[in-house]
Amino acid sequence: MSIRFIHMADTHLGAGGFGNKLSKNGINQREEDICEAFRRAVDKTIELRPDFLIHAGDLFHMVRPTNRIINLAIKEILRLTYAGIPVVIISGNHDAPKQRAVGHVLSIFENLDNVFPVYRSKYEVVKLRDIYIGCLPHCLTPEILQEQFEHVHPELPGLNILVAHGVAAGIEKFSMAEISEEEIPSSVLGSGFDYVALGHYHKYTRVQEDIFYSGSTERLSFGELGEQKGILEVEIPGPTTTFHQIEVRDMIELETIDARGMDYEQLEQIILNALDSEDLTEKIVRLKITNLTEALYNNLPVRDIKSKTSGAFFFKLIAEREEAQAVHLEESMKFGRLLDEFKAYLGNRPIPNLDRERLLVIAEKYFSDLDE
Repeated sequence: MSIRFIHMADTHLGAGGFGNKLSKNGINQREEDICEAFRRAVDKTIELRPDFLIHAGDLFHMVRPTNRIINLAIKEILRLTYAGIPVVIISGNHDAPKQRAVGHVLSIFENLDNVFPVYRSKYEVVKLRDIYIGCLPHCLTPEILQEQFEHVHPELPGLNILVAHGVAAGIEKFSMAEISEEEIPSSVLGSGFDYVALGHYHKYTRVQEDIFYSGSTERLSFGELGEQKGILEVEIPGPTTTFHQIEVRDMIELETIDARGMDYEQLEQIILNALDSEDLTEKIVRLKITNLTEALYNNLPVRDIKSKTSGAFFFKLIAEREEAQAVHLEESMKFGRLLDEFKAYLGNRPIPNLDRERLLVIAEKYFSDLDE
């Protein structure tokens, strides 16, 4: 018996970022982009006609998405089920509440036919025909997660799939540097399933022969520059996998400019040439300039840069002084002060069992992303 299904994850419905441009409908345009990527993923899934679809977490970007986002999610999930495609969804760290009393947004799918939401901080098995889909959702606490690992095992006889949202243990690059992320040990991932469908890491990645991250369906930060976005078609036994790319808004980084030894006129011309080297229209763009003297830093041709990048969807300039850390030009003082104040606060708080170094790494990431 051969089974073919779609592995999707990290759609992050409701996310925005990269400025405050509004669509013609008056909605944040990046929020619209991310919703459109989900629609295209659903379109492609219906075109492929799989036996079922698995969503490996973070359907939503937040615990309390807006009514508009909830309505869109229901419509798209119903499009799949009306096409005869059952849907299995687990919770991720972004849409899982930190308190039970809040309730879980995935509960809205419980009364829909052929939709199987798994979110109650416990391992559950969904059976579709002769396929066992073991679902390990994001759990309320690390202690609960550890308890659930004991229940994770294939059901025999039959084909078995494991769905989980978190970091494949021992591989640092799969971390998204988020406080709430959970780690899935290799003993669980390698416990004999025919396929392991992972969510959380946003880049499509083959971890092992039968363990994959499908990646996100849109780019949520400059950390995803150059990454293709899409969904994964999987056939088991095997597994045999095919990645289907989805068209999303272009995100580019222009070649870094090293300003060492330049005068103002040279630097100005090189910057303008760099901005003319690509069509920036409606793209998310980043340019980095390094080794700026104090004089050059204070006299960058800001007006010309703004004029040249006016057609871009979003433009970010990173300027680095000589022998100094990177400064995000438009936000340098504000975010620098915030980080310094947080470090001082952390240093003066006697909090037991706190990994201060890890918390600082995470804090620096969040502060650096605030203007994206």
